[in-house]
Amino acid sequence: MLQILFGLFILFLSVFLGTYAGYFAYVRSYAKKPWKLKYDPHFEPAVSILVPTHNEEDTIESKLTNLRDVLYSKEKMEIILADDSSEDKTISKAQYFIEKNPQLNMRIVKQNPRAGKSATLNNALTASTHPIIIVSDADTNWSPDILSKALPYMSDSEIGAITGMGVNRNIQQSWITKAEDAYLNFAHLVRLGESKIHSTIRFEGGFCAYKKEAFKGFDCKTGADDSGTALDVIQNKYRTILVPEAVFYTSFPTGLGGKLKTKSRRATQLMSLWATCFGLLLKNRLLLPKRIAIPEIMLFIFAPLFLLALVATALATILLFPFSLFSLVILLSVVGMVIFARRMFLEVLIDNLILLYALVAFLTGRRYTVWEKN
Repeated sequence: MLQILFGLFILFLSVFLGTYAGYFAYVRSYAKKPWKLKYDPHFEPAVSILVPTHNEEDTIESKLTNLRDVLYSKEKMEIILADDSSEDKTISKAQYFIEKNPQLNMRIVKQNPRAGKSATLNNALTASTHPIIIVSDADTNWSPDILSKALPYMSDSEIGAITGMGVNRNIQQSWITKAEDAYLNFAHLVRLGESKIHSTIRFEGGFCAYKKEAFKGFDCKTGADDSGTALDVIQNKYRTILVPEAVFYTSFPTGLGGKLKTKSRRATQLMSLWATCFGLLLKNRLLLPKRIAIPEIMLFIFAPLFLLALVATALATILLFPFSLFSLVILLSVVGMVIFARRMFLEVLIDNLILLYALVAFLTGRRYTVWEKN
C-alpha cells in the first residue's frame, strides 16, 4: 500500500510541477528573443477609447483626466463612456467633465436596463467611428505615452489586438499585494513569451486595443470580455500580443477576502474561456497554436485536479503510515516551503484552490456575465 501511495505521489507531483516548470522555461526562452514584426514607429491611427462603467463615481474623474492628459493627437481620439445603468453620480460627474473640456471628442453611451460589461461595450462599439477600438477599465490609469508606444505594434497586418501590462500601485501595502506582484511578474513573462511565439489570450482590462476589422463584437459568453474577445480575434486569423511598454496602473485588494473575491471571479471567467479552447481543440478548430493552448489548458483545468490528488495522496500516506520515512519527507518538505518559500508556496496553493472552485462553478453552470465592483 505504501509503495502504491509513493508511486501515485511521485506521478502527481511530476505532472503538476513539470507542467509549471516546463512551460515556464519554454516561454521564458522566447520572451528573451526579439520580435519578428513589421513595426512602423510612426503608426498613429485614429482610436475610439471605450471606458465601461457601473457606479464608478469615485474613479471616473481621475480616469477621464488621465485620458485627457495622454500624449496623443486629440484629433485622433474619440472617448466613449459606456455606462451600464449606473445608479450613483458617475454620469453627472462625467457630464460635468465633458462640459469643462470641450476640446475633447467625448460622449456618453448609456445601456438601460443593465446588461453586463460585454453587452455595454457592444452598445458603445456600434457608436464608435474609428478603426482601432481601445478598452480601459475606469479604475485604471495609463502611463502618458502608452498609445505612442503601444499602437505601432498594430502596424503589422498580422496583429489584430494588443494588451498592456498592469502594475499594482499598492505593492508594499500587505503580504497579499506582495504575493500578487510576484504572481503578476510570472504571468507577464508567460504572456510575453506566448506573444513572441504567436499569441496570448490573457488580456487585461486596463488596456486592450483591437482592430475593428478583426472582431465583430465583445465576447458575451464567457464573461471575459477582454480575453474572450482576444480568442475571437485569433479565430479570425490574427495574432494577439502583449506589449510590455504599454503600462497601466491599478490597485489590488489588500485583504484575503478581497483577493479571493477578485481572483475567483476572474478565474471563473478564464475557466470558461479555456474550456471553450479545449472544445475547439478537440474539434481541431482552435487557431491558437497547440504548443500554447495545451499547456495553458493543463495549467487552468487539469493542474488543480492533480494538486488535489497530490494533497489527498500525501494526507493518506501520513494518516495510514505516520512513522514512515515517506511521511517524514512530506512533512519536512511542507515545513521547509513554509519557512523558506512561504510567499510562492501560498500563492500557488491559493491560486489552484481558486481554480478548483472555478472549475466546479463552471461545471455547475455558474457564469459571471454582469461585472461587480471589488
